[in-house]
Amino acid sequence: MSKKRSTIIKITLTLGVFYVLICAFFYGIQTKILFKPQVLEQGHIYTYTFEFDERFFEMEDGVKIHAIHAKTPDSSKGLVLFLHGNASNNNTNPLEFTTFLKEGYDVLYPDYRGYGLSSGNLRNEADLVGDMANVYQQITSEYGEQNIHLIGFSIGSGVAAQIAAQNKPKSVMLWNPYYSIIDVMKGSYPFLPTILLKFPLRTDLSLPKISAAITIFYSENDEVLPIKRSLKLNELLKEEDDFYILAGQGHNGLFFNNELLEKLPDLLK
Repeated sequence: MSKKRSTIIKITLTLGVFYVLICAFFYGIQTKILFKPQVLEQGHIYTYTFEFDERFFEMEDGVKIHAIHAKTPDSSKGLVLFLHGNASNNNTNPLEFTTFLKEGYDVLYPDYRGYGLSSGNLRNEADLVGDMANVYQQITSEYGEQNIHLIGFSIGSGVAAQIAAQNKPKSVMLWNPYYSIIDVMKGSYPFLPTILLKFPLRTDLSLPKISAAITIFYSENDEVLPIKRSLKLNELLKEEDDFYILAGQGHNGLFFNNELLEKLPDLLK
């Protein structure tokens, strides 16, 4: 074997080992990249001024999902199940409840594993989607599925899409969604194989299976999930579905967006 060929082989092997180490490192830290849990101390006191209950939904593996169940003063028209983003919890701005309460809808705002007062830790997509699907089933037994509006924001949009694909809520709203986390990864880490993902969250595969009316809100200036990648979801919508691009809007602060708030009452009917 020539010296040149031997050198090439050594370099190739070194690069290969380095690439494997990078992949292993990403596989180990991806949950920390995707999720930024905001934990609350046990005994935390919520200071909301509207009527609410704290609820714990028990999962099959013993994990308890904590949720705030806000209630309208009068008879409810139904329920909004709101699935939040990757860096918040249900101790949040009261607008995230009162926006729906004033329209006559109760609100259930659950926290993912490891968020707020929910126990456990997210290990994979089965935990994330499975827990919220379990919460959905339990709350629909109380309200009736025909009275459930399912809303997912950011990371929660992909979870909401999967739940809606397996069930029949009254409506589905996706706020600042993504085509899939696979697609997000390709945009940020194109050199990594997608097989490494523990949370592929294939919104693109879920949308064609949803029978309920779908409304998508995109933020024009979304700095977290660039709209140019997410707009591909429009190709998967049914004729009766709709989407809106919120001019000048960033990723956060949708509860302050006048265009969204003006359209919301009709979407909840």
